[in-house]
Amino acid sequence: MRKIFFLISLLFLAGCAKSLIQISSGNVENVHPIFGKNSERNFFYNITTSDSIKLIWKANAFGSFNNSSVVANDSMIFIADLAGRIHVFNLENGKQRGVLKTKGAIFSTPFLYKLRIYYPLVKDGEKLTEFIVYDYYAGNDLYIVEIEDLITNQLIFDDEAIYLFAEDGTVYKYNFEAKLIWKIETNQNIHSVPALTKNKIFFGNDAGEIIVIDTYTGKILYRKKISSHFFSGITINDGICYVGDDEGKLFAIDSDTYEIIFSVDTKGRILMNPAVDDKNIYVGNMKRMFFCIDKKNGKINWSKNLKGYFNSTPIVTNNHLIVPNLFKSLFVIDKERGESIKEIEFDNRARLSPVIVNNKLIIGYDEGVIAAYEFVN
Repeated sequence: MRKIFFLISLLFLAGCAKSLIQISSGNVENVHPIFGKNSERNFFYNITTSDSIKLIWKANAFGSFNNSSVVANDSMIFIADLAGRIHVFNLENGKQRGVLKTKGAIFSTPFLYKLRIYYPLVKDGEKLTEFIVYDYYAGNDLYIVEIEDLITNQLIFDDEAIYLFAEDGTVYKYNFEAKLIWKIETNQNIHSVPALTKNKIFFGNDAGEIIVIDTYTGKILYRKKISSHFFSGITINDGICYVGDDEGKLFAIDSDTYEIIFSVDTKGRILMNPAVDDKNIYVGNMKRMFFCIDKKNGKINWSKNLKGYFNSTPIVTNNHLIVPNLFKSLFVIDKERGESIKEIEFDNRARLSPVIVNNKLIIGYDEGVIAAYEFVN
């Protein structure tokens, strides 16, 4: 009877526990640990890509996605869904390596650090978020911290901490052991994706303000209203912050002086993070227009009217733009001329910002589909 009771107990615990993630080695490199690769939000890949793309695998998650991206180490990709799960797939063949099952919704991209996953889980029907740190090598939660706020924005990090952003404008700094260092209330809703450089956090808010916070102290260094609303994310490149507003203006702001270097009117609502390379800014709006803008002076090099609405950030290679849109497809565009070379059609709307890992293009679209394509000659 004792043996039977013991076996039943084990089965019960296994049914309640999170699924383990199967890894082949404790030595992994987190090659794409956060949305935009780093806290400045870098969507540029220093590779030359082929015009030909071949589907190599497709996998299904449980729920749909927010506008975010996958993250990856050198052998696995991780994606959070709106059903409160984190799915893990083998990078090479798309086979599922595990899933973390939690009750709630995950709106932001998880953060990979060493062999840990950091993510905010918003509890259903409550103004409550669990900030969870999961060790996927050991297969257990290390920390679960309750935050009486809705954490739905993208995370950022530096060498000493992780920063979380609540919808009501509260900013939290936690160390890697999930201990609260400071928090500050900005008293205005935030939907703009934040970025970080030189120990300063930059973000826009729903009131059209740009706010800069010191990472050491949590004090506000700068706060100024320059627009009506910001829902676009901030991308930082060579000390310049690029952000679009709800009226269609793209701003270039000096990260040291906070002065506006230039603004460009695209005449359509901007929701995405701008993508930047060594010469230009690439941004689309919700009026089906896509732009290439000189990052030094704000001159429009080209603009194209394309099928679809653009709210997910594209990626940039040495020769191409890879642009998801809400009309169930993804464009491969010659970045010098702005000409569409190829269109990949999906069954549903593209949701995730694309990611390139080990020559594989990882994308995602509605109903929880993840697909991997390979660039071929």
